[in-house]
This record gives sequence, structure tokens and C-alpha cells, in this order.
Amino acid sequence: MIVHEGKEILISKELKEFILPLNNEEFSQLEKNLLKDGCREPLIVWKKNDGQLVLVDGHNRYAICQIHGINFRIKKVGFPSLEDVKIWMINNQMGRRNLTPDQLSYYRGLKYLTLKKEKGGYENVKSKGKAELATAEVLADKFNVSESTVKRDAKFAEGLNIIGKSNPKLKAKILSGEVDVKKADIQTLANAKHSDKMVIKNEADLHNKAKIIREDLLSEVETRVRRIESEKIEKAQKILRDLEPAFLPKGDRVRKIKGMIISAINRAINEKDAQAIKELKKLVEKLADELLA
Repeated sequence: MIVHEGKEILISKELKEFILPLNNEEFSQLEKNLLKDGCREPLIVWKKNDGQLVLVDGHNRYAICQIHGINFRIKKVGFPSLEDVKIWMINNQMGRRNLTPDQLSYYRGLKYLTLKKEKGGYENVKSKGKAELATAEVLADKFNVSESTVKRDAKFAEGLNIIGKSNPKLKAKILSGEVDVKKADIQTLANAKHSDKMVIKNEADLHNKAKIIREDLLSEVETRVRRIESEKIEKAQKILRDLEPAFLPKGDRVRKIKGMIISAINRAINEKDAQAIKELKKLVEKLADELLA
């Protein structure tokens, strides 16, 4: 908490994470500029409904001003909600011209996550008789990338935020380009079951934890595949059990085949069951044989 012009200004840890970290060279240059020219641009603060002031833009300038006792001004801005503040901060950061590809990816991902949370989900919503575009589709069009890129960016942002909870210095170094880690490892962290309790010590620890998560995911997929195969076998066995005995009257056999055809059609449409389509072809041929016999 800082005091300026008799008003307390809150430094929000959550909002501070939206500010792009400066590397040593950038911080040093900003410090030289402030010492030479003073803090010419006001710091932006969010004036909440209860009158509380929260720093929104100017965190690096504020830190330097505090170190050297440089005076600064503030500009109060009203925002409807915390999500609106975050979107403003993201847009402000993305307005910088010297962002690296990873920094752009991070902010695209943050914007997707923030908008998705604000909308309560990214499923299409009916509005005035028209379907509202999904968040990923809107951002893909805005930034001229694919929807899959936007969603990968979201995983990247989630992964970096997971790192930032236990190791904010490592997150800052990754975003500033001081350390080089695999982007895929960062994205993998977003798939962890207990990401809120995860602690990332360093780059090697990040790689090892990502490897474990990938192995767990692969194991889970293999288990699902085995379960699906088992279910298909059970379905096939049930069909064999339900096949009509040869001694049934022709009319009963036809009715039974008809019922099986309807069941296969329903499974093919509702469950998108490819096996049901194959069964359907055989049943139709069987029905034809019965009718033409």
C-alpha cells in the first residue's frame, strides 16, 4: 500500500501479474529516463465504487520513483469490474510495439481466459435470434491467427500463471527471454490435475514435471481406449445373444430384425457409433434376405 496526495494506492498482486516484466537493460534505461526527465506520464489507477484506488498502469515507474524519491502524478479511471480492468491492461500491454512472439502469445491467452471467465464460458449463446461467436473465434479473427492457436496461447498463459504462483521470478525471466524453456512444457502444466498446489523450482523442475504430466495423460488415454474397446466387445456379444434363433417364425424374425435396425440407427445418430453403422448394413442385408426368401 502506498500513499499519494493523501490517498492510499493499493498494489494488487493479481493485477501486477498482467504487467510485462522488464529485463535488466530495459529497467536500467527506464530508470535513466526517469532520473533525467522525471515521471512525465501519470500513473493510471482504478477508482473503485468504495473510493479505493488500485494501481493499474505504471508499476515499473512507480518502483523506480519510490527508490529515488521521484514525484509522480496519478490519473483516476473508473472501470465497471475487475475483468474490465484486466482487459484494459491486456490491451494496453499488447499496444506495445516491441513484444516478442512469446509475449504476444501470453497476452492473447490471457485475453481469452479473461473473456471466457467474464462470459461464463465460451459456448455459443443465442442473442437476438443469432448465435454469438465463440471467444476463440472472435480473438482468432481479431489477431489473424487460428482458433487452435488462441487455445494453445490460453494453455501457455495458464502454464505461466501456474509457474508464477510459486516462482514469479522464473515466470518473469521466461517472458523477458532471459531463460529458454520449451513452450510445450509450459502448456502441459495447464493439464495438471492439482495445478493450484504445484511448485516449480527451476527450469529443470519445470521440464520434469511436464514430462510426468504427459506420461499421466498418455496412461489415461490408453485406459480410455481399452475401456472403449471392451465396451465394443460387450456390444458385439449382446448383438450375438440377441440374434434370432433359426426356428422362429418368419414374421417374428422380420420384426426382430426391424427392431435391431432401429436400435442401430439410433446409436449411429445419437452416439456417432461407427460400429453401429457397420451393424446396420449387415442387418439391412439380413432383412432383405428374409423378405426375398
